[in-house]
Amino acid sequence: MTWVPSYATEICRDRLDESFGEVGLKNGLTHMGLQFWRPTEEGRIGLVDDFKPIYDSTIINFRKWGQTHGIKVLLCIYNGTRDGWNWNLAKNAFETHRKQFIKTLVSETVRLNLDGVDIDFEGKGKLDGDTEVFVSFIKELSSALKAKGKELTVDSFAYKWNAPNQGWWKLLLPYVDALHVMGYSETGSKSTSWRSYDFLKAAAGKYSSKLLIGVPSHASNWEKASVQEHLEWIVTDPSVGLAIWDAQLKDSKWRTQEIWQTISRIRQGVDFNSTVSPTIHFEKNQEFELKN
Repeated sequence: MTWVPSYATEICRDRLDESFGEVGLKNGLTHMGLQFWRPTEEGRIGLVDDFKPIYDSTIINFRKWGQTHGIKVLLCIYNGTRDGWNWNLAKNAFETHRKQFIKTLVSETVRLNLDGVDIDFEGKGKLDGDTEVFVSFIKELSSALKAKGKELTVDSFAYKWNAPNQGWWKLLLPYVDALHVMGYSETGSKSTSWRSYDFLKAAAGKYSSKLLIGVPSHASNWEKASVQEHLEWIVTDPSVGLAIWDAQLKDSKWRTQEIWQTISRIRQGVDFNSTVSPTIHFEKNQEFELKN
């Protein structure tokens, strides 16, 4: 699954049609998240208006591209604002206005003929007190989406800090189709302890096949390995998926035949008729990063 950020719709749309030695995003992606929506104070959802306007026609254009290439397109709602990630805005939606919020998410997904919802709510600090209410929201949203034949994915921090985090995984994973691990340049195939891909997989336990390991498309080397080495780890372990932020592919290494041939091998190992939905996810703009 790949994210198209609301501040980069045009360059991402161009990237989708690019070929790198006859392979490209259309050959490697399985899902794509449109990070275009934010909760409102009233517990509904609205299109982000911080950058260039986003219209239904913008969304439909991406959806049609996805349909042409067999790639599912999700409504991605996030709580990033000009002042940073606003957890209170997200909590107001999923706790105070939960029923209205879920109803609006589902109805907009159906209206736009999208394939599901990705929840990208990020909070900074010690927020484990919100675990129960967040998991209850995910459980109810999952049920409402499944009734319409739609999918649900969630984004999470890689370890014990911030929200949602690794300590929430075993509560969340039964109700989602995939969970994107926002480790990016802080986790790696050659890393040790919590930074290692093996550690992340083990933390998911029996649900590891729902895990999507985040990697940064603005970097070609991190955590003692090249992007190719990180991808090869995922190729050799088909029980996990890939999450790349974002579809701009800022580093030139990500715009090469070698990389997209490798990613297409990951896609070939995915069976979407099973209960598992691995995804390719592209990492968030550094303007809104809380990970460092």
